[in-house]
Amino acid sequence: MNRIFIDIGNSRIKYAIAENGDYEYLGAENSQDFITNIDELLFAEFDRVDEVYFCTVGNLQNLDDLTAAIQDEWNIIPTQLSSQRQCCNLVSGYKDFHKLGSDRWLAMQGALAITNEPFVVVDAGTAMTVDAVVDGQHKGGFIVPGLKTMHHSLAGNTALLDLPDSDDLQDEELSDELLAKDTAGAILAGTLYMSAAFVNQLIIDLNQQIGTQFKVFLTGGDAAQLASLLDHRYTYIPDLVLHGMYSVVESVKKS
Repeated sequence: MNRIFIDIGNSRIKYAIAENGDYEYLGAENSQDFITNIDELLFAEFDRVDEVYFCTVGNLQNLDDLTAAIQDEWNIIPTQLSSQRQCCNLVSGYKDFHKLGSDRWLAMQGALAITNEPFVVVDAGTAMTVDAVVDGQHKGGFIVPGLKTMHHSLAGNTALLDLPDSDDLQDEELSDELLAKDTAGAILAGTLYMSAAFVNQLIIDLNQQIGTQFKVFLTGGDAAQLASLLDHRYTYIPDLVLHGMYSVVESVKKS
């Protein structure tokens, strides 16, 4: 039994395969690059696939193109995994569970498959989300702009600063010095420190409010940058959403 899992984000697509129960993360690609090169990335690699599962918070056109290509190549209709009120020992904390992003729900499922201790999932992507779980109950979460979103906002909406193009910012590297000596460095360092300070203080506050010590799971495209400034021990899992998808499917198949 070969199963493909696809996580369609706002800017990237991550994917994995489970061959006879053996899970393997296959990597992440820019969304449009994945669609353009799907023959090479997927179809040429796997002659036979029995099931395809996906979750999405991304572009609907990418989704239409992807599902059409999969149906044409493998004659399979992909199955969408979405947020539930309750599933696989996890209960949603949202009043309307449909409005909880499927990526957040499945990232929590991925973490829950690893630990029964209270945990926080920090997903540093286009938006940075934070979700807390205690005893299988999702306590709720936060959504703030991600690093690249803040970069784009400054580059597009600040007329009086000599800002670099927002895309050029992604190629910049942080200086070893704490204070930046140019605009691009100041933006990179400022947004990174602001995001890290938010996460660090939030975890302190959650530990105090709930009276526990949360394990921290870190994922998302900007996780590596954020990790350098975190004050708390963390477990970095780039494919945490895919792990959650695999865990949910395995759990449902066995029930």
